[in-house]
Amino acid sequence: MARATIRERLRYWFDNTMAKGTVALIGWLGLASLVLILVVSALTLWLTPDEVFEHAGLAGVLWMTLVRALSPGKIASDSGTAPFLALMLTISLGGIFIVSTLVGVLSTGLKGKIEELRKGRSRIIESGHTVILGWSEQVFTIVGELVKADASQRGSVIAVLADRDKPGMEQAIRTKVGDTGRTRLVCRTGRPTEPADLDLMSLETARSIVVLSPQGDDPDAHVIKTLLALAKRDGDQPPVVAALASSRNMAAARLAGGPGVHLVDSDDTASRLIVQSSRQSGMSVVCMDLLNFDGAEIYLRSEPSLAGLTYGEALGAYRTATVIGLRSAGKWRSTRRRTR
Repeated sequence: MARATIRERLRYWFDNTMAKGTVALIGWLGLASLVLILVVSALTLWLTPDEVFEHAGLAGVLWMTLVRALSPGKIASDSGTAPFLALMLTISLGGIFIVSTLVGVLSTGLKGKIEELRKGRSRIIESGHTVILGWSEQVFTIVGELVKADASQRGSVIAVLADRDKPGMEQAIRTKVGDTGRTRLVCRTGRPTEPADLDLMSLETARSIVVLSPQGDDPDAHVIKTLLALAKRDGDQPPVVAALASSRNMAAARLAGGPGVHLVDSDDTASRLIVQSSRQSGMSVVCMDLLNFDGAEIYLRSEPSLAGLTYGEALGAYRTATVIGLRSAGKWRSTRRRTR
């Protein structure tokens, strides 16, 4: 095998440098401008010393060539010997080439950056946000309920990651949900089953994660793969809630996600609510009031002042709320009164 020549190595190094993008191209253009200015200034000092004296020596010549490189129109006001005018013409022509190339590079780089931002591939920097992984018709209801739940909080953020176009997701949510008020919506394009795409969502600082089952054939397989990708991540992980379309996949999803994942059988839960509502008049209104965030909603909170009280004793603890249960040491407290 023939060894690479010095010229081939230099060309290979130059190609790798140029492939680094806009910053590398700007650096090469800046270096070319500097070399051109220094060479023309040196030739001016050597060939036209009289004109150099009129322009305050070396510093004046460097400034003069720099100005003509940036603004070639300055040559129209030049006067002097033929070598001096030829050198000024050279720096002006070089400036036209370099400046035009720089404008093109900046325009291309800016366009590429805008396209990258539109694709939603940048990492979000948030804390205490809610992350939704996946896309289905359920996302509109979930976003709407989260907006209502966070209506009294400033700086709340909902981050959505799905294998869809970022502007398309934002437009669909704005159309179906409407104004999100104080809640800010952030969408990113990526596959929830890929750990590299999950890194875009700052999961380590998130408040909670919601995994949706997408529409199509075997949606639960997508949910299980997402749970496996989440389980592979290092470090702490916020609470995860995953929706399944079939109860038959509950065991596999629980095995993939681990004990920290809360699984919801959406179809089974909806079916049970329909049956309960059909057997008792007004049950649907009660379920709706309990499950949405319009007016009366369910909050789970730590309340040290209620420690040691029975359910009956805790009922009068709030003026604008009703206690529906007490949880202590991982178990729900009994509604029976404590015997003395």
